[in-house]
Amino acid sequence: MSDPKDPVFRMDPSTFRVQEPPRAEHADVPGETDTASEAPEGDAAESEAPVAPRPRKPRRPLRWADLIVSIVLFLLLAAAAVTASIFGAFLTFASDSCSATGCNFNVMTIGIWVAVLSPWVVFLVALAGSIVMIVLRRISFWIPITAFVLIVALWLIGAVLVWAGT
Repeated sequence: MSDPKDPVFRMDPSTFRVQEPPRAEHADVPGETDTASEAPEGDAAESEAPVAPRPRKPRRPLRWADLIVSIVLFLLLAAAAVTASIFGAFLTFASDSCSATGCNFNVMTIGIWVAVLSPWVVFLVALAGSIVMIVLRRISFWIPITAFVLIVALWLIGAVLVWAGT
């Protein structure tokens, strides 16, 4: 019978050693080993040869000015979305002069919903796109500017639909 103080399972200490990746000896191609370059393609030695990791590309620096300008523009874009939604709701007053048969209320309703909801859809899509661009460290200040132009255009389309229904 074994002693209870002895461990049940022992591992060889060499299993805990971390090995250094092989150094590249070719000056032309960094990260390539001799064993991988000498082995013909499809050889069993190729799959067993250690491969050095590829060097990572350096990350782009965070552009603080772009981040600050994007945040300020998104605050202004949120104010524009609120304003466009309120003015879209005011488009319902266009039906005041309609008689029961004189206006197309279905077209007017579609126009009102376009004018009220589209600013928020554009705002949320632009916000998500800008967050992705900032995480990827790309220039993103142009997204809220484009979204503002799109909000104005979609509000005008909604207003034209309302006026077409009167």
